[in-house]
Amino acid sequence: MRVLGGAVLGAALVLALTGCGSQATQPTRTATVTVAPAPSVSSTAPSPSATASTTRTATPQPTSTRTAADPGRPANQCTDLGVSVITAPGGGGAGSEAYQVLFTNTGGTPCALRGTPGVSVVGGGDGTQLGKPAARDQAAVRTLTLQAGDTVMAPLSVVNIGTNGGPLDGCTVRKGDGYRVYPPHSTRAFFVQDSSAVACSPGPSFMTVGPVVPR
Repeated sequence: MRVLGGAVLGAALVLALTGCGSQATQPTRTATVTVAPAPSVSSTAPSPSATASTTRTATPQPTSTRTAADPGRPANQCTDLGVSVITAPGGGGAGSEAYQVLFTNTGGTPCALRGTPGVSVVGGGDGTQLGKPAARDQAAVRTLTLQAGDTVMAPLSVVNIGTNGGPLDGCTVRKGDGYRVYPPHSTRAFFVQDSSAVACSPGPSFMTVGPVVPR
């Protein structure tokens, strides 16, 4: 069994990487989060080991425009610079491990999240996506309002592929640097460093993530 969070999982730092797309896993530990742009966006890719945050200036779109372009996006969506992302162990089952992807409102006002985040394993020291992103479970989607400091979670299930693919046929295991997480209905990604992350690359989907729910 591997444990998400080989490095200390803790601080929230914003990062923008591509891979999952937007709608945009023992003791509890927090993950180091760094912010960096994705390779497809016009910015430099991050070093997964970075611990300092870099802030990009973005031109905000009017809420009504963004909501019209993305009907599932809450009108008061939590901003990318006002939310933190960490992961924590959530138990396990036969042949898989369960984690919680935690989203915390770090802003000073209430905001909302709705839907399923994007999650993928990245590696190569440059944010390259390894294998397929987590399959998104869209069941029981609901809008959650987060007061300042509130945390919600999305359940993440990861097949225990070990070093040989485990129960998955055609799974070539590759070691990753960590995870890239897109909050629901967001196009910016958070990098969660985890030296124990592995992926099927190439191979079948080995992760499933559900929509945000109360913690």
